Amino acid sequence: MPLARAYKVGVFDTSTWLPTGATVTSTTTTPILFLSTSANSDLNISCVRAGILGAAAFPSNASVVFSINTVTGTKAGGNAASATQLSGIAKATLATWSTAGGTSAAAITGLTATTEWWAEPIPFTAGSNWAEWKTPGFEINLPVSGQFALCVTASSAGTGTTFSGEVEYTE
Repeated sequence: MPLARAYKVGVFDTSTWLPTGATVTSTTTTPILFLSTSANSDLNISCVRAGILGAAAFPSNASVVFSINTVTGTKAGGNAASATQLSGIAKATLATWSTAGGTSAAAITGLTATTEWWAEPIPFTAGSNWAEWKTPGFEINLPVSGQFALCVTASSAGTGTTFSGEVEYTE
């Protein structure tokens, strides 16, 4: 019997799944997966996966930092993302998700990244990726009634670079 309801959600998880990553062309911190937690439940991230899918060209000697940040502002754009429940009694997630990828790339705008909850740098090259599982009890705990995002910050701007990102979490 599970201790909590587990879910996964990622950049590709819109109602009609199509493999379009989140496109980023700047060096500013850019949300690719947005989350709004409910007033009734915090959220515990146990796994983060992120990667670089491809581009026309890559900047030399560059890196990308994937991070989970608190965000402020009013979210605009993006596509609704659908979390998949992995275990427990069937119940829709209390969190609301949006993606910059999915059926077609749609930038998430209107947000400013503030507090950093997790971050990992990787080389800015095709196929670079990172996955990290958190030991039970050491999950990334995001509090109730907050706005958060999985973000990308590139040291040099790419040329229409597409990124992927996914989190597994419990409520």
